[in-house]
Amino acid sequence: MGVVTAQPDVTDEVDPAEAPAPRAEVLADLEAEVARARFPLDLPGAGDLRALREQVLTQLGTRLRPRLAQPTAPAVVVLGGSSGAGKSTLLNSVVGAEVSAAGVLRPTTRRPVVAVHPADAPALEGQPLTELADVVVHDGVPEGLAILDAPDLDSVHAPNRTLGARLLEAADLWVFVTTASRYGDAIPWRTLTEAESRGITTAVVLNRVPAGVLAPVRADLLTRMDGLGLGSAPLFLIPDVGPHEGLLAADRVAELGAWLRLVARRQQSVGVVRRTTRRGWASLREELFALATGADDQVEALAALRSGTERAPDAAVTAVLRALREGRAALGAPTTRWLAVASTGGPLAPLATGTGRLRAGWRRRATADRSAAAAGLGEEVTAAVEVILRDGVRSAAEAVAAAWDPADRPAPVHPRPSPVDAAALAAAAVREWREAVTAAVATRAGAALDGPGLAALVAAAATGVSGAGDAVAAVLGPDGGLVDTARGELLARAEEAVRAAAGPYLETLAGVEAAPGTDLRVRTAELRELA
Repeated sequence: MGVVTAQPDVTDEVDPAEAPAPRAEVLADLEAEVARARFPLDLPGAGDLRALREQVLTQLGTRLRPRLAQPTAPAVVVLGGSSGAGKSTLLNSVVGAEVSAAGVLRPTTRRPVVAVHPADAPALEGQPLTELADVVVHDGVPEGLAILDAPDLDSVHAPNRTLGARLLEAADLWVFVTTASRYGDAIPWRTLTEAESRGITTAVVLNRVPAGVLAPVRADLLTRMDGLGLGSAPLFLIPDVGPHEGLLAADRVAELGAWLRLVARRQQSVGVVRRTTRRGWASLREELFALATGADDQVEALAALRSGTERAPDAAVTAVLRALREGRAALGAPTTRWLAVASTGGPLAPLATGTGRLRAGWRRRATADRSAAAAGLGEEVTAAVEVILRDGVRSAAEAVAAAWDPADRPAPVHPRPSPVDAAALAAAAVREWREAVTAAVATRAGAALDGPGLAALVAAAATGVSGAGDAVAAVLGPDGGLVDTARGELLARAEEAVRAAAGPYLETLAGVEAAPGTDLRVRTAELRELA
């Protein structure tokens, strides 16, 4: 069985007029810029961009920069494909020795093996490829090639799948190995078409083909290859030999071996490398621009999310401030308590008249009663304000959560921050407000009311309890400024508490790093000028 399609042109000559490869420093700067690219928000397509970033970094670090630094290194041929396709056996058979473990246990290739001719071994020393695979030196390997037995692309072990994909980025030539029973598997074919689209020279080996299905399988495979734009890729057919251990007979892999030796000739191997590299620059530039555009999208989305988070509590803030200004905190229990203590015969009745003139002895004897009554009123006011603030914080928290989780797509940041404790925020805000009022009246207390009692009365007046303002004036004289100050302090602390619902989300966003793709575009432009 032989090559079914015409082999691609692997004898590209080095064109002296061709522009030189990008300088090492340009690629180093580009690699650093790609490494700095971040896609922290889970926007549509962000997962693909993260994978593309890793793919580009692998391509730059594993293939392009090392190739620039060591242009005489052998062409890297990667044997990849489905689990159980016989990649290790093919490598061993082409080389003529057991250089890679083969067997029925899956996966057999747990640690990649790269086989190289002794003459090429020095050129591989220190190359990133040697960090990913074990190097085996054997004179059966065609000089000019480094043949790599990669992990299965559909391996049950995720690290193997990841490594197999990384090794693809190091390939100058990718040989897709499959079988008559597995050639329809989606994952390897998708990887093969991706390799072709990125300029990597490809070939296909159909292994273990039963004689009875050779013709229909070959026809179907050729149709599939042509439909995927792989019609020019060479196709090798290797007959099924049944249960087998060890190397295949030399005649079974003769044509594959002959083709690899043809590729290995210095002129041809240089042509493969140049062809793959030349085609790779174009796809790399497209990938870099995609990363730059994705980075810009991340920055815009992050700014929009931050702005939306900051604005989300606005409606709740407006509602809370309106409620406080309109005196809703005074309705219900506070007003009922005021009527009870300020009506005729009540402890605060003399103050409610607004006369401000009490007999000295009476004031001294009833101070405790009046102060206790005012304190009770203050407790009712405190509770009412807390309810308004608590509801406002909860409403703000719901609005912030909605901004982070719009109905048409998933939340962009994970994990979602923990929501605030609305009751605790409201209680703290009211407590601090009451403490500020108490401090403001500390020097104004007298025989009519003690300090806490006067502070409670001022708080009641600030929230709109009808008549409480007149009572304050009866004690302090015409001094509305104190009540106005307390009201302003309440509004400020209320707004602060409601806006705090966005706090955990804004803190999370503060730790999210995203940079525009401007610098990446500049580096890509340098690549275009020099490639």
